[in-house]
Amino acid sequence: MYPAYLVRCGIDWVRHADEYKDSNPYSRCEATIKTCQSLWEEQLGKPDMTLLEPACVAAYWAEFFNAEDPLADEDDWRQGLIKQSGQHDSFDSWQESFKKTYAKVYKEDNIWLGVLMTSWAHTHQYEVIFVEDAWEFRPATSYLPTEEMWRLEPHMLTLANVLSTLWEEEMAHYNAMGFTVEEHNIPYLGKVECLGFDTKRYSVQCPPKSTLETEVIDVGDLVADIILPAGGDWYRHLDNVIFANELIDITALINRTKYVFGSKRRLFELSMNGNADKAREQAKAEGWLVSNAQEAQV
Repeated sequence: MYPAYLVRCGIDWVRHADEYKDSNPYSRCEATIKTCQSLWEEQLGKPDMTLLEPACVAAYWAEFFNAEDPLADEDDWRQGLIKQSGQHDSFDSWQESFKKTYAKVYKEDNIWLGVLMTSWAHTHQYEVIFVEDAWEFRPATSYLPTEEMWRLEPHMLTLANVLSTLWEEEMAHYNAMGFTVEEHNIPYLGKVECLGFDTKRYSVQCPPKSTLETEVIDVGDLVADIILPAGGDWYRHLDNVIFANELIDITALINRTKYVFGSKRRLFELSMNGNADKAREQAKAEGWLVSNAQEAQV
């Protein structure tokens, strides 16, 4: 079981459990931490709560602000927090204002910190994650709604096995070209749609003849874009070709993955002489995928 999936399951259960229907969002967040701790102990052993608790909090409030089925009290809280946090240009200003206004209920804990960070991030086009023992604001990416997560769940193991095999083949291609790919685990629970690939850091060191510096490939983002591509709205949805009729078209999955992985590798290869603009144009001319993010990195 992926830690990110376990956390999202705990969140969804608490949000809709009858025993918490008369509570409030803060109390449900407390219950979510305890629920996820129990799930972790059952499935994965003893958890590191210094990592699990803030990760649960970040995921809980992300669901709170992005849920397609907000509860009545969630909607009230959400609208109030959006209105207030949107009035502050900096997070520090928002935090100080909230602490003064709600001094009677505010506590110095991860739950209130998560409320404040996620609300400010939501109104300023960021998202909040907890990675390597630190909270971070990052540019917002499309959200995986819970309904789509449940559609994805039956296929996770098959997807992970196929994608792992294809990524191993891809690393062999890098090595054959003289690149060195290093893999390191990082203390991050990840996102469901990344299938665990975002809990590792993949660094690509170029051949000595290249002028390129070592670069980190965000394989998790590549995987998410393959199986749940960002579309015309804010939410991610299963790829219609790969998941036709709720089944996996393995051929379509393999073809799409090889194209996405191969596009990244080809751009590296063409960029070894340091001419990034020419490399992008050449890659496009050859029919490879060159995204805006890739253009900015190379």
